[in-house]
Amino acid sequence: MTEAAIAQLKRHGADVTLIAGDPELSAEYYQVRTIRRLGFRQVARPRKLRMLSELDSALSGEADVPKSMAPAVDAVRVADAVVIAGGGNLNSNGEHHLFERLALKRMAEFFGVPLFLSSQTVGPKLSTRDKEVVKEIARYATVVGVREQSSARLMKDLVRNPKKIVLTFDDAVLVPHMAGSSVPTVDLDLPDRYVVGSFTYHVGTTELTGKDYYRTIASALDQIVSTCDVDIVLLPHMGHLGVGETKGRDCAGHARIAGFMTSPRVHQLPVLSAAQTVSVTAGADFTVSTRYHPVVFGPAVGTPAIGLVTSHYTMTRMHGVLENFGLGTFAVPFEGWDLFGPKIIEALAADREELTGHLADVGTAAVRYQTAWWDGIADRIRRSGGVMKDDLPTLPTYDWGTRADRESFSAFKGVHDALNRTRQRLSLDAAEQAREVEDLTQQIGALAQESRRLKQNLAARAKETATSRESLQQQIDELRERQRPPGAALRDGVRRRVRRWKREKAVRTRGG
Repeated sequence: MTEAAIAQLKRHGADVTLIAGDPELSAEYYQVRTIRRLGFRQVARPRKLRMLSELDSALSGEADVPKSMAPAVDAVRVADAVVIAGGGNLNSNGEHHLFERLALKRMAEFFGVPLFLSSQTVGPKLSTRDKEVVKEIARYATVVGVREQSSARLMKDLVRNPKKIVLTFDDAVLVPHMAGSSVPTVDLDLPDRYVVGSFTYHVGTTELTGKDYYRTIASALDQIVSTCDVDIVLLPHMGHLGVGETKGRDCAGHARIAGFMTSPRVHQLPVLSAAQTVSVTAGADFTVSTRYHPVVFGPAVGTPAIGLVTSHYTMTRMHGVLENFGLGTFAVPFEGWDLFGPKIIEALAADREELTGHLADVGTAAVRYQTAWWDGIADRIRRSGGVMKDDLPTLPTYDWGTRADRESFSAFKGVHDALNRTRQRLSLDAAEQAREVEDLTQQIGALAQESRRLKQNLAARAKETATSRESLQQQIDELRERQRPPGAALRDGVRRRVRRWKREKAVRTRGG
């Protein structure tokens, strides 16, 4: 994530220039030089492709640099490295991320600047044409750090040199160990015992209505309050940093959840910085969320985390990060909470000491590994060493429930994953077919336009040919006229009159 990447680069003495959606806000919070994004967001794909073409022309000196990309081109030109980290989602749902990273790759390659990728999720939804984008980025990169086993498998299938693909932890595991944040603190009055909840404002692919989605979460939280004798602290992820921020979409969703809860033991927080979020998470008994970051921050600070999965993409990320901590069975399909949620809560209460010990061990290993990962990137930038090429260590696993519970859960998750993969494949197939129709329509349109152009050219040439032929015939006639001997015109006239007289005489003779 952004804060961790900046902190690691600064730890090694780097001056960081950050590409940010809100440069002024990011400059204040992260204390770095910032430039605006490259302009691919909310732009149709044909326009994105034209922007890339314009960039290529500009880099080769054939055109001016597009205005939206000029700050990035200037920054990359003088940089020692380009590091892509934070917001690491390389998939067809986030097309603008793909194109932005591709543009940065082309800048880096043109100027001979090394490229590093850290903490990326690749897929699971990745169309054929977007795979080519990812392949181009990875082909030039010095190393590509991915944060899930599924991403590692996908990338190793795509690239010619699989050794440059490294399975790492999420950079966010380093946030608890960062120096003090420059983000203004928020005064919090937290209860003695609490569980952190963080939930998306949308329903994912659960096929629930918004109201039913919020009601289901509220019911689960009421159950946690009753079973564990804890308060619920709702901590939003999406929104603007700042004291009193309550208008973001996550905040609005949390307000609806709190409204549906029957227990009054619920507290709503504003959006906090990553460091502040970690601090709140560290004090919790456990976290439960449909958001991603709580399942990273929780295990990193020794707090158990439950991920409620609302889509195939969410499963990829949540199961991926929890699997790295040996907690893969804590990523639960949203539809399976009624079946498995109570058993997980029971395990959290009964095995608290064992689970805390497990998280302490794996958390230490995760921080050690991810720190070494960034040390390797810094060494390579300074040309004093090489990047890490070893995947993260295999850590012990912790599984809740009985063997029968785990078998039931495995079967349920298998069906859930298969359904989501099928849904995704159908979505990709439909999208590919729609694009094929669109491409064919464009090709037909282009051919029709070319046919009209050719017809116009042929008509123009035919007209030019007729005009030229007439002009040439006139020239021939004039030339023949000039070449005739003196008196030829008189003789021709006499001959014509004689022929006419003979015809008339023959007619009179026949008429007798």
